[in-house]
Parts: sequence; structure tokens; C-alpha cells
Amino acid sequence: MATTIKWYPGDNLGNASFEILPVASGGFNTVGFFGASFGFSIRVGEYNETTTRTNANGTSNGGSMPNTRFLNASGAYIGITPTELRNINDTESTIAIRLITDSAVGTQNATFRAFDRSDINSNPSGVTIRAAQILKPNPVIYGSGDANWTIVAGSGTTLPMQDQIGASTNHDWYIALTATPNSIGEKTNIGFYFETEFL
Repeated sequence: MATTIKWYPGDNLGNASFEILPVASGGFNTVGFFGASFGFSIRVGEYNETTTRTNANGTSNGGSMPNTRFLNASGAYIGITPTELRNINDTESTIAIRLITDSAVGTQNATFRAFDRSDINSNPSGVTIRAAQILKPNPVIYGSGDANWTIVAGSGTTLPMQDQIGASTNHDWYIALTATPNSIGEKTNIGFYFETEFL
């Protein structure tokens, strides 16, 4: 069975012009977390004020992505608005991941993790990454995704995603991400990894 997994900004799911490309592409293949705007540092102890699609070393601006900045254990700033995680719309999530199959399948045991770009079992280097699954397709209905952030760190702590048992050729997951540096200096040894079973 032909199977593809594609990554997008949460507000551009399915738009090829905004796809976050495979790392080997050398193109816009990275989610970049910055301070007040692209290229600005995040202070130690603070969180991303902007998020962009960028290249592997964070030097090229591939366009803004939805920014979800850590507020507290169960909330984020969307722009400057404090928002409960379950009140974040799908299109306000940082990233969207789409599984495409040529036959209809259901999914189970999907997980998301952050790692150091060298070993998927190792923690991201020099940075703390928090993640939450967003599940709120209707802006006027309360969401049913994660109520709290999870610190994702290699294989030690991954983010479990809700099963999608209904058979389809497309399955989508929306994830809010936020980052804070553990020390001063550029942090480029951060990668994201997603896996799922389908049947």
C-alpha cells in the first residue's frame, strides 16, 4: 500500500506551497522558533513569540506559522490572547500532519516526539519542547484534544495521539508546539518525529 506522511503549518493543511519538506530536501524543512520576529532570539526562561517555516540552520524565512506560546500547564497565548488548550482551533495549531493512503484505513497508537536530529530516542539539545494535540475543528464547539502540555523528550516522553478508527484515505493530526531555550546560544539540534499504526 502506498503511504505518505506530509507536514504543514496548522493553518495550511494540504497546501503544497507551505509544506514542511523532508529534511533531505535542503529546502524549508524545519519549524523555527524565534523571539519577537524571525531571526530574533528567545531569552532563556521565555517562550517563542513567533514560529516560521525555515531551513535546517534557521537562516531562511519560509513564511509565518501559527504561534502557540506557553502560558501555563493548560494554556497558550494565541497572539496576545490567553487561550485554554482545548479552545485552540485546529487552524491555530503550530503544525498539521496528514497520513495519505491509497486504500481506506483506520489508525491507532500514533505518537509524536522531539529529538536531537541524530537519534530519535535522544532529547532535543539545549531546548525544552512542549506539545499538545489540538482537536477543535468547529470554532464554536469546545475541543476534545489535550487539556495539558506534555514536555516531549526523545523516547522518554512522547505525545500520544488519539486513535482515528474510522476508515479513510486521509487522516490528520494537529499539534501545538512551544519552545524555551535551556541556555544561551543558537539551538539547531531539534527534530520532530511522528509514527502511527494503520489497519
